[in-house]
Amino acid sequence: MTSGTRAGTRIVGSLRTAGGKGTVRLEDRYPTDIEDLWSALTDPRRLARWIAEVEGDLRLGGEFRARFTSSWDGTGRVEVCEPPRRLLLRMSPGQPQETVIEARLAADGDQTILVIEERGLPPGELAGHGAGWQAHAEDLTAHLAGREPADWRSRWTELTPPYQDLAGDPLWQAERATLTAFLQAQRRSVLAIIEGLDDDSARKTVVPSGWTPLGMISHLAHAERFWFQQVLAGRPAVLLWPPPGEAADEGGPFATQHRAEEVLTFYRDQCAISDQVLTRTALTASPSGDVPPDLAAAGDICTARDIILHMIEETARHAGHLDLARELIDGRTGLGPR
Repeated sequence: MTSGTRAGTRIVGSLRTAGGKGTVRLEDRYPTDIEDLWSALTDPRRLARWIAEVEGDLRLGGEFRARFTSSWDGTGRVEVCEPPRRLLLRMSPGQPQETVIEARLAADGDQTILVIEERGLPPGELAGHGAGWQAHAEDLTAHLAGREPADWRSRWTELTPPYQDLAGDPLWQAERATLTAFLQAQRRSVLAIIEGLDDDSARKTVVPSGWTPLGMISHLAHAERFWFQQVLAGRPAVLLWPPPGEAADEGGPFATQHRAEEVLTFYRDQCAISDQVLTRTALTASPSGDVPPDLAAAGDICTARDIILHMIEETARHAGHLDLARELIDGRTGLGPR
């Protein structure tokens, strides 16, 4: 399964459904103060430069007409206006397609956090609206930087596949289920292979390079953390161990001084965090963190899907190493589900 989503795309929206209605939510940080961002959201002259031509009464309770760059054309009413923090509009009021658009702003130093929600959407249209709102948000970024907006229709087309994934499109969900099933099976394999080893055996090296089974599990835990938290999400959790002075996979043999139960818990915890990251990330989303230069240059890691495939490969490779070590330690073979 492929998509035309450009490398470097960061998905800033989320989708949810409740009571038969859908909601699109976008949250992002903008490099301007709250007053300037409020102006960009409420001044008709500025709105026309990035999202819509607006005519009418924009005061509280006023009604207006808007023609969006997306080609949507309709009426709305200002229901809440609390400068410079909150704006709530009721679109197509009184009609079957009525929705509510709410913008909330919060100052954060010299920047501003903006949350936009559109509520009351048909669930089957969530992916299209999510892609559309992100295209608008990117045009807002361009406007604030003094640039012209992109071609909205082309960008919407590029963004639709990841939002279809988030919306639960059956084809994308099948792809996600297959990839995560293979990754989880390889994780179970590495744990099954070392199950039953006592602490001394788990620290035993049986190959000239000097790695140990327990050290390999520690390495895989750090790999999960690196790829899913640091590279994909761009926000690694605080690393409680190794303690200061103990290198974490910085070359040399994979070994650890931590107790076996600590290492196994650490690995399981990192895998669980990886799964949490994946549940809120589209398969076609590009990494928010930095991809290692060699892989970035080769174009091997461009999406979340690529990272999952890389971790399946990484985990399977080291499962083979652990298979060999276990046989050399106590003669047992064929352990694990695969």
